[in-house]
Amino acid sequence: MTRIYPLLYRLGFTPWEYAGSHPPAARHITRLIEREEQQRQPPFGRALDLGCGRGHWAIVLAQRGWEVTGVDLVSRAVRAARANAAKVGVPVSIIQGDITALRAAGLEPEFQFIWDFGTIHGLSQAQRRVAGREVSALASADASILILAWTPAHRGPLPRGASQQDLEDAFAGWNVDDVQPFDATGLPRPLRNVGPCMYRLRRNSASPQS
Repeated sequence: MTRIYPLLYRLGFTPWEYAGSHPPAARHITRLIEREEQQRQPPFGRALDLGCGRGHWAIVLAQRGWEVTGVDLVSRAVRAARANAAKVGVPVSIIQGDITALRAAGLEPEFQFIWDFGTIHGLSQAQRRVAGREVSALASADASILILAWTPAHRGPLPRGASQQDLEDAFAGWNVDDVQPFDATGLPRPLRNVGPCMYRLRRNSASPQS
């Protein structure tokens, strides 16, 4: 699945970027981010945007007062994200790297908030487990994760999706404490029909960090 993204960026076909900034979806995401901020005072802490694309949500998080690192595998997306952050004048660190090898990309602990708008659900289960270990190694003891995932199904070249059980298997030592249907109002029918959900995971304080 990951091999198709460079081609899609080269073609300019990135519907996931449109979906994330579409007003109803953006309002839903903003409410979820506000919940993460309720028990904090700005600066809120370090945030990690997995598969940040052109940097939309990395920039939004930085504007809200997070210290943000975005990671993406596609060089074209990374260049665009850096340019977009510079254009609006917010400090965002954008790194080209694979989310299954975050430490090899030079990322260091501790992140209090991890954001994933539909990257992990495109991995195989084996890749998800590796990504889960990488995230766990970089997350703080009180960290939380928000993950957008489609309902699992075979969709050819499109992401297969991930269930709650898939995510719990990938993130050993974390608990799913909230699941919400993603607000896909007004998005094209194919993006409404995949059953997108937002999953919130919290670290189990009894589990050691990797």
